[in-house]
Amino acid sequence: MKQITKILTLSAVALTLGACSTNLDRSRSLGNPQVTGHTLAQQVCSICHGDVGSNVNGNSVNPTFPILAGQQAVYLEAEMQEFHEHTRRDKAAQDMMWGIARDFTPEQIKQLAEYFSKQTPMPNPAAADADPTMVAAGQKIFTEGNLEKAVPPCAACHGANAEGNGPIPRLAGQHADYLYKQLMVFNDDAQSEEEHEKNPAVKEDLERPHGVAMEGIAHGLSDQQKHDVALYLQSLK
Repeated sequence: MKQITKILTLSAVALTLGACSTNLDRSRSLGNPQVTGHTLAQQVCSICHGDVGSNVNGNSVNPTFPILAGQQAVYLEAEMQEFHEHTRRDKAAQDMMWGIARDFTPEQIKQLAEYFSKQTPMPNPAAADADPTMVAAGQKIFTEGNLEKAVPPCAACHGANAEGNGPIPRLAGQHADYLYKQLMVFNDDAQSEEEHEKNPAVKEDLERPHGVAMEGIAHGLSDQQKHDVALYLQSLK
């Protein structure tokens, strides 16, 4: 009888542990350090950054949410750390990412970055609807820059195919609308710094303080040029 009781007890423990493991594998708990970044990516991030009907995560279909598949892991880790620390302050970051990333552990952030960097990016279907003339104009900026405004070619840092490298993000295939909005954020930061230099009493209000390298570039492009280069980048695979 004691042996039967012991077996039943061990079986119950095994079932409980198995259930816990299953729950952790499917958990959407943002405050639980035992949940892996891989699980968070599939159970939480995929809600916005996934592709409905696809097994490939990170290829968002809504331009509000950036495509993360194939993104540079170093860049992703740095950005998520900024969301976690609330140092990236553009409106989209505050509205959508501050609360989500608040309780991420450093290990979860690293795992999330590695997970998405290994996903396969797919061609952006919106590219088919872009104006070819605007795409061609964007390609010229990407490959040649804008010498009149001292804007270097985007390819010089982001790579010939906009694949990125380490802390420099992949831009190929990214939603044009998202790219344009981020260029405007950098542009606004450049204007904020200019106003502060002219009048130190005016407080600097930088939305992406770690994006200093992009401020002068964005400020040197007209709104139309920002649109054009965003459309070209969206067309890349």
